[in-house]
Amino acid sequence: MTLFNQIFTWMLVIFFFLVLSVFGIELNTTRNFLLNQQTADVNNTVNSMGLALAPYLESDDKVAAESVINAFFDGGFYREVNLTLLSDNSEIVREYPVKIQGVPQWFINLDIFPVITEKQTITSGWMQLAEVEVVAHPGYAYKQLWKSFVQLGSSMAVIFLIASVVIGWQLRRSLKPLARITAKAGEIAKNRFGDPIPLPPTIELKTVVRAINVMTEQLKSYFEQQAKEADRLRKTAYRDAVSGLGNRSFYVGQLKSWLTESGVGGMALIKVDLISEAYKKQGFEAGDNLVERFANNLTHTIITDDSMTAARLSKDEFVILAPNTDADDLRLLGESVLAMVVDMQADPMGLTPPKVAVGLAVNGGGNRDASILLSQADNALSQARNTPDHPVVLIDQSMGDAAMGKQQWKALLHEAVAKELFVFKFQSVSDSTSKLLHQEVFSAIEKDGEYYGAGHFLGAVEQLQLGETLDKYVITHIMKTLAQDKSAGPLAVNLTLSSITNASFIRWLGSAMYQNRGLAGRLLFEIPEVAFVRHADHTSLLTDQIRQAGFQFGVDNYGRNFQSLDYLQRFKPDYVKIDFAYTNNIDDDAQGHVLASVCRTAHNLNITTIATRVETEAQLARLSELFVNGFQGYIFEKSKDSNG
Repeated sequence: MTLFNQIFTWMLVIFFFLVLSVFGIELNTTRNFLLNQQTADVNNTVNSMGLALAPYLESDDKVAAESVINAFFDGGFYREVNLTLLSDNSEIVREYPVKIQGVPQWFINLDIFPVITEKQTITSGWMQLAEVEVVAHPGYAYKQLWKSFVQLGSSMAVIFLIASVVIGWQLRRSLKPLARITAKAGEIAKNRFGDPIPLPPTIELKTVVRAINVMTEQLKSYFEQQAKEADRLRKTAYRDAVSGLGNRSFYVGQLKSWLTESGVGGMALIKVDLISEAYKKQGFEAGDNLVERFANNLTHTIITDDSMTAARLSKDEFVILAPNTDADDLRLLGESVLAMVVDMQADPMGLTPPKVAVGLAVNGGGNRDASILLSQADNALSQARNTPDHPVVLIDQSMGDAAMGKQQWKALLHEAVAKELFVFKFQSVSDSTSKLLHQEVFSAIEKDGEYYGAGHFLGAVEQLQLGETLDKYVITHIMKTLAQDKSAGPLAVNLTLSSITNASFIRWLGSAMYQNRGLAGRLLFEIPEVAFVRHADHTSLLTDQIRQAGFQFGVDNYGRNFQSLDYLQRFKPDYVKIDFAYTNNIDDDAQGHVLASVCRTAHNLNITTIATRVETEAQLARLSELFVNGFQGYIFEKSKDSNG
């Protein structure tokens, strides 16, 4: 029971008994008045009757005495009049039955009024002539008391109702600051700080509100400082300070992540002699300015795909990872880098050879060895440096799926949707006690004995804007699965970036969720971090739809982008899946410290942190120490297989 209900109930109880006491006192006063009135009336009647009967009794005129009795009986309100003649003990009796109209029988049965009887002996001198007895009729008293009971009860009931409303309104008004404090405490528990509570007029509560507001600001400031510290550590560990691109550690982590996921695509290794000359001839400041200019041009004009990653490996060496790109796209990227550096050389006559070399290597889905791909890229770069007139060389040793063009992928995707060639696998996400948090859905296409994982065709899906088609099919299928199997789930479905930025898809998803609201809690959506960073408005529309329908969503590749993590405070996802770059080398103390800081930022907002590709008990134990709540990977699949 709430404090308001407790206080309000007790106040009503006390006020009720107070009203009841007043009611009882007033009713008793009325009853005593009527009782005294009856007693006085009967007494007066007996005295008057004695004086009127004396002359007739002296003459022994019974007829006249009877007439006097009739007159008194008919003119008053009496139940019985009895005259006993002492000369012969004869009696003259008049009775009126007790029948009270307009008064409930239960009220009469209370016997509120006692029987009022008055006797008197009629004398003549010293001689006793007769005895007269008058018994009062209670009807009038009951009628008057019932009338008072009804009027007083109605008045008291109205007063009680009005007082209840006034007391409730005033009590709610007085406790409103306390309700705000309670709501604020709930928000603080969820690390949602909001605006300060207005100061109430009550002195005692004013002190409490001030303390709550101060504590809120301190906690908010503390969490903001932690988030800034996490950003600082993350950028120090994984970002090159001059260019703002990722550093070698970041590049290695992203390379491992990409090769583990699919390995389909390519990479560009770039050697910029223009930068090394600037450092050598003009000094560090000029060199740094040129690096910053090159990196800015690279990120704004060359890297147009959100899945691409750029990093600075050394003073004048850069790398671009381009997942899901084919040889033609990769060659176009290399030519664009070449043209960009030529523009930076400030040689309008075009007499100077390009001071850059670009080595391009296309990787096939079959290769998972980073050293092989790096060797190809180094070989291509060496060949490019040996052709100074046009220093762009591509080595393509991909086979099978990498040889498929975009239009082939498009045709395969449409065929897979039409003929239902998709197959789905589920990978469990559990906490440290092996309690299931959810299962991530992995989609693939099987045709003619060939297996195409999502990593093979997602690049073409994004480039051809087919994400809406793919996501609608997957979500519809998963919804049917959950509806048919009540024990299934929770299942997490990944959304493509092209769907997230598509208003038509957002409307469709909102409608689908409302039609399947019973699946809330069993169906989750995973959104890539780049959507929150670069497409915040579209993502906000999507997450609003998800929240309003009662569903949940998480962030994939958490921490991959170097922008601030402030988006967590705005969007409040239910969980984040940490980018593999942070978890691939957790034995390193410096990287472990960065991971703990990044996870703590999410943990402070009550957001579950999940590490992927967890394969050993040692990894599980180490990650548990670094504020990681959930784990996904082979370790749980192995445990499941052994238990099965």
